[in-house]
Amino acid sequence: MPVIDRMVEAVQEIIDVALGVNLLDMIIQIAATLILVIIVKHFFWGKITDYLDKRKNIMDQEMESAKNELIEAKTLKEKRETEYNELKLKTKGYLDSAKENAEHERLRIIEKAKETSDQMMERAKKEIEAERIKAENSLQKEAVDLAALMAEKIIRKEVDESQYQDMLVDDLERSGKS
Repeated sequence: MPVIDRMVEAVQEIIDVALGVNLLDMIIQIAATLILVIIVKHFFWGKITDYLDKRKNIMDQEMESAKNELIEAKTLKEKRETEYNELKLKTKGYLDSAKENAEHERLRIIEKAKETSDQMMERAKKEIEAERIKAENSLQKEAVDLAALMAEKIIRKEVDESQYQDMLVDDLERSGKS
């Protein structure tokens, strides 16, 4: 037996012992697999790679679209935050302005109320003064009338000094009661 046959037998024994498979069976299996790979490569490999390339392109487009939408969302978020802050500042300005206007209005109302009360006080003082002058005039008129009446009584009858004093006191008391 030539050396090659012995080597083949030895390799076959090792494979049989290690794998439990006959060398011929193994060669047939390898040949069948190679034939299958060649058939798949010849008939289906282009379609498979095209499908995988299309799928990769679709995934790339979806990733790019997602990135663009994320950037757009961030931009919109920043824009909304800016608008919110501007609106917040405007609202604060309106509130401050309203507070300031309310304070001015309050001060104006207080000032007007003070002016009105001062005018009313001045009118009341003038009315009191007028009433006082009127009362003084009335009292003077009564005093003159009383003096004239007393002078008339004195002229009609001569009265001594003590009677004159009594009459004067009586007339003054009468004029004070009325």
